[in-house]
Amino acid sequence: MFNTGNKDLERWSILASVLVVGVVASWGGFARRWISDDGLIVLRTVRNLEAGNGPVFNVGERVEANTSTLWQYLILVVRWISSAELESIAIYLGLFLAVAGMVVGTWASVTMHSGIVLPAGALVYIALPPARDFFTSGLEWGLCLFYLAVLWWMLTIWARPRRHARSDSIVYWLAFWAGLSWLIRPELALYGGLVGIVLIVTARSWKVIAVAVPVPLGYEIFRMGYYGLLTPHTAVAKSAADSEWGKGFAYVGDFVGPYALFLPLIVLAGAALWKADLRSSALRSMHTVVYLFLGAALLHTLYVLRVGGDFMHGRMLLLPLFAALLPIFVVNLRAWWAAAFCAVWAFVIVLRGHPVDQSVYEGEISVVDERDFWTYATNRQEPPRTAKDFLGMDIMDDYGKAVRDLQSGDAMTFRYIKDSGQPSWMTAPRDPERSDPPTVYLLNLGLTSMNAPLDVRVLDDIGLSNPLAARQPRIEGGRIGHDKNLDIAWQVADSAVDIDSIPPWLDKDAAREARAALADADFQKLFDSYRKPLTWNRFWENIKFSLTEGRALTFSSNPQDYLG
Repeated sequence: MFNTGNKDLERWSILASVLVVGVVASWGGFARRWISDDGLIVLRTVRNLEAGNGPVFNVGERVEANTSTLWQYLILVVRWISSAELESIAIYLGLFLAVAGMVVGTWASVTMHSGIVLPAGALVYIALPPARDFFTSGLEWGLCLFYLAVLWWMLTIWARPRRHARSDSIVYWLAFWAGLSWLIRPELALYGGLVGIVLIVTARSWKVIAVAVPVPLGYEIFRMGYYGLLTPHTAVAKSAADSEWGKGFAYVGDFVGPYALFLPLIVLAGAALWKADLRSSALRSMHTVVYLFLGAALLHTLYVLRVGGDFMHGRMLLLPLFAALLPIFVVNLRAWWAAAFCAVWAFVIVLRGHPVDQSVYEGEISVVDERDFWTYATNRQEPPRTAKDFLGMDIMDDYGKAVRDLQSGDAMTFRYIKDSGQPSWMTAPRDPERSDPPTVYLLNLGLTSMNAPLDVRVLDDIGLSNPLAARQPRIEGGRIGHDKNLDIAWQVADSAVDIDSIPPWLDKDAAREARAALADADFQKLFDSYRKPLTWNRFWENIKFSLTEGRALTFSSNPQDYLG
């Protein structure tokens, strides 16, 4: 009864499904557009690239503070073309790529069905508040969605019966796209790697490797020689190799629970299995494509569980969810009940949103709704959309004056609390025998760095831009992604500040001990890897460092451990 035989009606259903998904995604992402503190971190690197300082966060320090390699360069290219504000580029480029990913994913999924189709899984994804939040935010999530959708689209073309020899050209385009996964975001190598294995087995040609490997391998050699690391520096700061299964499962519960997300997932699984052909078939087939994406999504989810999730509500689970939903972005008319359930569920979730009790922000926080948190923290009715919007925060009072004092010759700025209880900033003079750049320290790295000139060094105490902090031991039971801390004594020691002039509430003896400890050979080896001028010899030394000590070098938090 569902096979209408009306080709025009079937084509209209395809176009309508794609249009509905595209319009709803555009509206949803635009309505919730914003930029996060982490999104501003990316823009600091873009500013340095634009100024000719290289892909660094601070001038004179080769640190890769961004997880996505290509995202920063895409923003830079759009900046060159448009001269638009960096914040606007990051927001709207992310939104464009996210919507494009939703549209491409829907279009590709149509090929799995015959007859009239209806949107289903796509509605589930768009309805989730964190999904719409990370269409923008300044981070690379829109690029990641676009990458996965195009990979899925290419695979659906590759899986179709070959009609002529030229159809094999898709193999090489697919191999090249799979190879880019590592540069989009490291964990996407799960998807690109599995695709590469399948292509090698089916094509039985060395040309697949020749097409897929050169770009990521070339950048990896550059990364090792330039930064002295095998991975982006964020992986070191967040100890991505460690296990935190308990926190990982709690993170999943925090994402799934508020939306009863398991309900549409169960319904969609039922629709996928209902009358599905589960028989084995040729390796180059749609079965392989579906199993590959589901398998990669499962491995990706297990990885998120293992590392303990994230501190941002839902963020790290969005990509594996998107990948798992792609095969059922639309359903055939015979599964209309699944589409209807998803539509009703999505409508309820969009209306209900993600209620948050903002009183939790006053205490010790763990996983937070990042968009809501920054709206609250910046004392605004609307979420922040520019770096200047963050200046309304209490902790940024007098920050502009402190930065001007640093540019005038002071060495370091410190946060303190005035007698009135208002947070403020003060600076300390320079030790004339030291040449370190003027330095700012704050956990929230993006808002400080984008409101400071490039000749002011901006560091954090958890290690995203600071290799010294990144090599500190993890805090037992600490917040995921923020479970390291570089003590103020080390901060003072690794600066040009005159220790005798630091504020009286700081321990001068501890700062002197830390400064003496930094003369230890291991500290100097780390500093050399990212502070010494880049020569060919330094490049090769960094490659060796990345393959040896650079992989696991850690420091004690006690300076006395380095003093004889």
